Amino acid sequence: MSVRVVRVETPEQRAAMTSIRMAVFVHEQNVVAENEMDALDDDPATLHVLAVGDDGSALGTARLLPPHHAGEPAHIGRVAVDGAARGLGVGALLMAALEDEALERFGDVTDGVRSVSVELSAQEQALGFYARLGYVARPERYLDEAIWHRDAVKVVTAPA
Repeated sequence: MSVRVVRVETPEQRAAMTSIRMAVFVHEQNVVAENEMDALDDDPATLHVLAVGDDGSALGTARLLPPHHAGEPAHIGRVAVDGAARGLGVGALLMAALEDEALERFGDVTDGVRSVSVELSAQEQALGFYARLGYVARPERYLDEAIWHRDAVKVVTAPA
């Protein structure tokens, strides 16, 4: 099956994104439903993406937040893959698409290389996935929605 990553731009895509997040975070992980969707979801600066199969089915979603202040990292979050699509590389495709967007939108050029720092709040059970993508977890852990997390960061680079 081929998978492509698209920007969430239509009400139907928004509904698919919300459905995946509710299934993964609320139903599987017991996050309080009222806490899953937040004000950042409606912020025009937030980019939402959806992984779509060749049959049009929504397989996963994630979002990119801009840096809060100059010099701070961009933030990838709410990475969720439908249970039936796990193990197919959907999460890695979502991450690559948002890393490319972060580089394009927020990257700085030095000596012919464009780079951007990207941070995320990783659930500890997903640290191996993020490590395989080059993210380095900080040692401090914290509870968010009763799930242990650690922040992780990666510097994404490409020729300018």
